[in-house]
Amino acid sequence: MSIEGLKHERPRAAAPGSVSDAADLAARALDGAPQALVVVDSDGIIRALNAVAADLLIRQPDDLVGGSIDRLLTIDGGGLELFLGGDPQALAEGARRFLPLVRGDGATLTCEVTVGLSTDADGRRLFITGLSDATTAFSGLSGLWDDAEERLGTVAANLPGIIFQRVMQPDGTIYYPFFSTGVHDVLGYDPDSMRVTRDGCLDAIHWADRDAYMDTLRRSARTLGSYTEEFRAIAVNGEVKWLSGTARAERMPNGDIMWDGVLIDVTDRMRAEQRLEMIMDHAADCIVTISEDGVIETVNAATSRTFGWDEAEMVGRNVGMLMTEAERAEYDARLRRYLDTGEGGMLDGGARELEAVHRDGTHFPIELALSEVLTEGRRLFIAVLRDITTRKATEQALHDTEHRLRAIADNINGMVFQRVVSPDGTMRYSYVNEGARRIAGLEPEDMLADADLFLDCLASEDRAAFRAALERGGRDLEPVELDVRLTSHTGETRWLRSWSRPRRLEDGTILWDGVALDVTDRKRAEERLMFLAYYDPLTGLGNRTLFLERFHKCRVAARREDTRIGFLSMGLDRFSIINATLGHSVGDQVLKAVADRLADQCAEADVLSRAGGDRFMMLLTGVQTPGEVFAAVERIQRAFDAPLTVGDQEFDLTVSMGASLFPNDGDSAETLIMHADAALNRAKAQGPGSFQLFTEEMGQKAVKTLSMQARLRRAIENREFVAFFQPQVEVKTGQFIGMEALARWISPDRGLVPPGEFIGVAEEYGLIDAICDQVLDDAVRWTKHWHDAGLPKVPVAVNISGRQFHNVRRLMATVEGSLERHKLEACYLELELTESSAMTDPENAISVVANLAERGVACSIDDFGTGYSSLSVLKRFPIRKLKIDRSFVMDVTTDTNDAAIVCAMIAMANALNLKVVAEGVETQEHIDFLHGVGCDHLQGFLIAKPLPAEEMEAMFRKGPPLPPR
Repeated sequence: MSIEGLKHERPRAAAPGSVSDAADLAARALDGAPQALVVVDSDGIIRALNAVAADLLIRQPDDLVGGSIDRLLTIDGGGLELFLGGDPQALAEGARRFLPLVRGDGATLTCEVTVGLSTDADGRRLFITGLSDATTAFSGLSGLWDDAEERLGTVAANLPGIIFQRVMQPDGTIYYPFFSTGVHDVLGYDPDSMRVTRDGCLDAIHWADRDAYMDTLRRSARTLGSYTEEFRAIAVNGEVKWLSGTARAERMPNGDIMWDGVLIDVTDRMRAEQRLEMIMDHAADCIVTISEDGVIETVNAATSRTFGWDEAEMVGRNVGMLMTEAERAEYDARLRRYLDTGEGGMLDGGARELEAVHRDGTHFPIELALSEVLTEGRRLFIAVLRDITTRKATEQALHDTEHRLRAIADNINGMVFQRVVSPDGTMRYSYVNEGARRIAGLEPEDMLADADLFLDCLASEDRAAFRAALERGGRDLEPVELDVRLTSHTGETRWLRSWSRPRRLEDGTILWDGVALDVTDRKRAEERLMFLAYYDPLTGLGNRTLFLERFHKCRVAARREDTRIGFLSMGLDRFSIINATLGHSVGDQVLKAVADRLADQCAEADVLSRAGGDRFMMLLTGVQTPGEVFAAVERIQRAFDAPLTVGDQEFDLTVSMGASLFPNDGDSAETLIMHADAALNRAKAQGPGSFQLFTEEMGQKAVKTLSMQARLRRAIENREFVAFFQPQVEVKTGQFIGMEALARWISPDRGLVPPGEFIGVAEEYGLIDAICDQVLDDAVRWTKHWHDAGLPKVPVAVNISGRQFHNVRRLMATVEGSLERHKLEACYLELELTESSAMTDPENAISVVANLAERGVACSIDDFGTGYSSLSVLKRFPIRKLKIDRSFVMDVTTDTNDAAIVCAMIAMANALNLKVVAEGVETQEHIDFLHGVGCDHLQGFLIAKPLPAEEMEAMFRKGPPLPPR
C-alpha cells in the first residue's frame, strides 16, 4: 500500500492486520522517523512533512501542507524541477543534491536533499525527500577553520578578504555552502544572508559584471583549473566595491564541482588605476611606456589620436614604428650605448625635437621627453611626446612675420623706433629703421649713438612740446600721439605724426615702441582742403561757407552798433555766350578778372565771395541807410563801364544786382540771400545792368514759388498728373487722325490746377521731366484701352521737355518701358519737341529722333515758327509733322503777314514731304482758310478743348467732329 494511503485512510472496525492498521502504522512511522522528510506530489504540492522537517525548516506543518514547493525555494517559480534537481519524470531513486532552502525566519539553510519515490492512491508519483543540514557535511572544514583561527589568532581575525566555498551540482545548480565573516567586513552582509540568483550568480555582484563572472566560472568548471576573478559587488550601503581573487575547481566523488577561494577588496587599487587611466586618456600629450628592449608596453588615448594607430596595434611592437628611419637608427644607437655605459644622451638635456611618422606615412614634428623608472627589478622608459606641428607653424609664422615687419618697417614712409628713457631722464634710441635716413637725413647708427641728433632737427616750439609729451606719457603710462615739424639735414621741412606707447621696466626705465610717419603730403592736402572749404579755387574769393561765417560775426557787430548789413547778389549778364563761343577756359579767365574788379570796389570791412558760376555775393557792413546800398551798387556798375581785358581780348560786361537789408528783410543769412536772389531775378528780367532792391511783393512771390515747388514734389510722388486729350482731325474728311496729350494736375485740395501756374516752376526747378513721364505713361495707357475697345486707332502725341530730349538714355528707357508695360504698338506714339529744343543742339537732336524712328516712334516739331530753325538742318530731321504755332493761326484771316507766314510754312512742309497740323483753330473762317491753302490737319477749341480721358472716349464713340469737305 502507498504511503499516502497509509497516512490518510481512516481506521475501520476490522480485524487486526487490516489496511487501516497499516495506514496508521505508516503515519506513525513518518512522524517518528529521525530524518526530516517532506512528501511532494508530481504537481509540486507539499503533501506531508514530519516534525523533524518542521523543526529543521522552522515551519508549521499547516503552513506548508497543501502549498507549492516554491515556498521553500530561494528562487521564485523554480518549482519541482529546481527542488529535485532535474526532470521529475526521469528522476531515479536515491538522487542526491545540495540546495539552499528558505527557513521560516527568513534565513537560508543549505540542505542535502535525498529523493525517494512512491505513488499515491491514484498511481501518481510521490517524491519522499529526506533533508539534512548540509553544513554538517563540512563540519571537518569548520573545525579546521576554527583550529586555524585559533592558531593564527589576530592575523586570521584581521585577514582583509572573504573566504568562500562554492559548489556546482551536475545539473548546473550553484550554491555557496560557506562564507567567512570577512563578507560582513567587506560588504556588510551576514554570511547566511548572501543570496544567489536563479542562474547561480551571487546577488551582490554588479549587474554589468554578472555575465563575465558566470562565463569565467563555467569555463573553470569545464577545465577544473584555477582562475582569477575580478568584479564589482554592491555593498549593503549601496557602495560599489571591487573584489579580486583566485579559486581552483575540484570534482567531488558525487560529481559536484567545488571551489575554495579567497576574495580581496581591491577597491582602492582599482580606483587609483581608474584615476590614472582617466588622467592618461585625458592627457593632451602622448604617454608611452617602453621596455628596455624598446617594446611598447602601454600607450594612452592621445597616442592613438596623434599617430593614428589603435592601442592594440602599438602595444608589443618596437617603438621605432613611430619614428622616421633616420630617427629610428639614432634612437637604437643611443639606447644601446645608454644600456651599456649609462651614457649616450638618452636622458640628458631635457626635451628634444625629432620627426615622427603617422600611420598614413606623413611625417610631423614632435617633442620628446624621456625618463627612466625601475620597477620590480625591471627598467622602463616613460616617453612623453607632444605634437608640435602647430607650434612649429606658429614659430615659422612668427619668423615670417618678423621678416615681413622688418621689410615693412624699412619700406614704410616714416621711422619705426624704440626709445629708452632712463629714470634720470636721459633718452636714447635702441632701434631705428632705415626711415631715419629718408626723412631726417640721419643714419640709424648715428641716432642710436646720439638721440639729440633727432631733437636738433625739430622746430624749437615742437621740441619743447615733444619733451613735455614724453614726460607726461611716461608718468601716466599713456600713449602719445604728436605732430612735429622737422628740418632735415638737406634743409627740407617735413611733418611727422608720431605714435608711441610706453611700458615701464622693473628698474624704472621707460621703453617707448612707436612709429613716426611722414605726413607732409597730408598736411599740405589738409591745408588745401581747408582752403577749398572756405575759398573758391578759381578766383581766390571766399565761398558760401566763409560768407555765412563772416555774416554771423557782422550781425553781432551790427546789433551792437545798431547798423544794417546790405546783401548784394550779383550776376554777370550774357556770360554764357562767352563760354559757348570761346570755351570755358577763357570764361574762367574772365571770371577771375571780374573777381579782381569787384574786389577793387569792396571796402575793407565788406565781404566778397563767389556763389558759383557767374554769381557773386557781397556783404556791405556798417550801412546806415538804403542810400548807401544804392551808392555801392552805382560804384560797382560804373566799374564795369570800362571793358575787361583778358589776354589780347576785351569784354564788355554788365552786372545785374539784387539787394536785401538786415534786419529789414530778414534775420538769417539764408533768408537774406534768398531775398537778394529774388531781387536779382527781378532785375535780370528788367534787362542787363539792372538793379532791384528787395520788396515784400517779391518775397510773397518767392514764398509762393517755393510753396508751389514743394506741392509739385508731393504731387509727383502721389502721381497726381494725368493726360488730357485734344483731338486732331483731317481737314478734308473731318475724321480723327490723332490727338495730343496735355499735362494736367488734379490736386486733391484744389482740383484742376491751371498749367500756367505750375509749368514754369516745374521747368525752373527741374521737375518737368517727372511730370512728362507720368503724362506719357497715362497717355499710352488710355490709347491702348481705346484701341482694345474698338475705338479709332489713332496715334497720341506727347510733349517732351528739352531736359528729357537731351538725356537720351533716360528718354529711351521711359518710352520703351511705357510701351512694354501697356502693350501699345510703337507706331501709335508720337513725341513732340519744341523748335527751340531741337535747334539748341541740332546734331544731337537729329540722332535722338533717328533712334526713336528706328524703334517705330515718330517725332514732330511743335510750336513751329517761334524758334530759329535752320532750313538746312530742318530738312535732315527724320520727322513726320510740323505743328504751326497758334500765335500765327489766330489772326490768319485778319493779318496778311500771318497769312503769308502760314502759307510759306505749309508750302515748305509740302516741299519737305511733311504733314502740317495747325494749332489754335477756333473759328470756321480758320478752317476755310487753312483748307484753301492746303493744310492737312487741324487742332483747336473749335473741334474740342483738351478733354479728360472719359470725355475723349465719349467723343470717339460719337463719331467724326467735322463734316467732310
